[in-house]
Amino acid sequence: MNLSLEKIRTDGGTQSRAQIEQAVVAEYADLILEGVKFPAVTVFYDGAEYFLADGFHRYFATKKAKSPGILCNVLEGTLRDAVLYSFGANHAHGLRRTQADKRTAVITMLEDIEWQEWSDREIAKACNVSHTLVATIRKEIGAKKAETKFQRGGKEHKQSEKIKAIKKEEPIADFDSK
Repeated sequence: MNLSLEKIRTDGGTQSRAQIEQAVVAEYADLILEGVKFPAVTVFYDGAEYFLADGFHRYFATKKAKSPGILCNVLEGTLRDAVLYSFGANHAHGLRRTQADKRTAVITMLEDIEWQEWSDREIAKACNVSHTLVATIRKEIGAKKAETKFQRGGKEHKQSEKIKAIKKEEPIADFDSK
């Protein structure tokens, strides 16, 4: 679907990179002006608004080239769905994510009241990074989770992260020594 740039929202927190690379935007804009066709960007439609989730460099290049519209892959979902989708965008195409981009996505998830409860592996899957990177960042920023959620046998389970101290047994009194 081709959408007018004016209909696409870019202000919903769905841009999960550390920054937009202006040199890439300029390069893409030049290519658009030369007639190069880029893959569709991904937007989420919530019934009223279109939120850009993947393709910010292409979007801004299209705008710089003064093109009125852009090819879009439209998915149904909320702004939150678009934000979650954006965390793993560009792991296999387009401008590769930098370490800063990956950290930005993970930190955003770890600072969210709901997503911080996810296991390191779930966050890693959403951000397309390793679970060890998530664990490292979680430790660096001091983000704790109350419980770990995991799937086993098709069911969701929760395991408390709190370690209960094991009470030491009192020594048995030696009645013979009295």
